Amino acid sequence: MRRMEGDSRRAAHDAASSPQWTHVPRLVVFDLDYTLWCPYIDVLSGGPFTKTEDPGTVLDRYGEELSLLPDVQKVLNILEMDPQFEGTKVAIASRTGEIEAAKECMRLIEVDIKGEVKTLSDIASFVEIYPTCKIAHFKKFLQQSGVAYEDMLFFDDEYRNIQDVARLGVTCQYCQDGVTWNSWLEGIQAYQQAKLK
Repeated sequence: MRRMEGDSRRAAHDAASSPQWTHVPRLVVFDLDYTLWCPYIDVLSGGPFTKTEDPGTVLDRYGEELSLLPDVQKVLNILEMDPQFEGTKVAIASRTGEIEAAKECMRLIEVDIKGEVKTLSDIASFVEIYPTCKIAHFKKFLQQSGVAYEDMLFFDDEYRNIQDVARLGVTCQYCQDGVTWNSWLEGIQAYQQAKLK
């Protein structure tokens, strides 16, 4: 990992200004398409993908962009830097059939974590990308991580995925517009409420 030029103090401030939570999930799971990035990877023309000057963006072989949504860098900084989330792992659950393309983009898309460059692949401890009901992805996460379903928090822009995974006892946050700062806070708040039941 290399150092990235830019204002790392802003990322540090974001983590420092994060609300304090009573309960923190041990595993935070994100969908990819229209949750962390856009557009859908299967509407692009495939690889090889290339980096751009914008660390959150890659180009397909014809120059079409795939980019992280605006608040994703901030949310990932919280997960990587905020001491509250020191014991929290990140996972990716995607139903795309463009498995290798998604993995390639995860290896190329960079996130500025307090001036340190990390890729999505660096940040994600567990990755399940294949087209099936997301219950299958979460069963794998349970096996791989040892984290109970009730200690997981899941973000997805497709309501059917939310409905499926919620049946397992996972706290789920529907984010129709992808991960935003507000949807992140709503998800963490929903996790607080789930822990009170």
